[in-house]
Amino acid sequence: MAGKSLDDLGLPLDDLPALDQRDTDWYRFAQEIDDLLATGRYTWAEDSLSGIRETVLKLERVTDGQRRAVGNIEAAVEQRQYRRRYEGHSRRYR
Repeated sequence: MAGKSLDDLGLPLDDLPALDQRDTDWYRFAQEIDDLLATGRYTWAEDSLSGIRETVLKLERVTDGQRRAVGNIEAAVEQRQYRRRYEGHSRRYR
């Protein structure tokens, strides 16, 4: 007598956890934060990025708010890249 196949059991296979953490969304997000920190362009936001990364790794999930925060930090760095440095006026005003 043969057992039932997976299809016969009717289990929701989409809800099964990934076998390898590297395949999960939260792990890839934490790796993206590591990559940002490794560039050296985000030292001013290192505490925030590290805190988000630690929370994601601890809870094994990522929220929309965390994604927005990291996106805002990335956008701020990109915006700084195109901003010209103020050199002052070439002549004196009275």
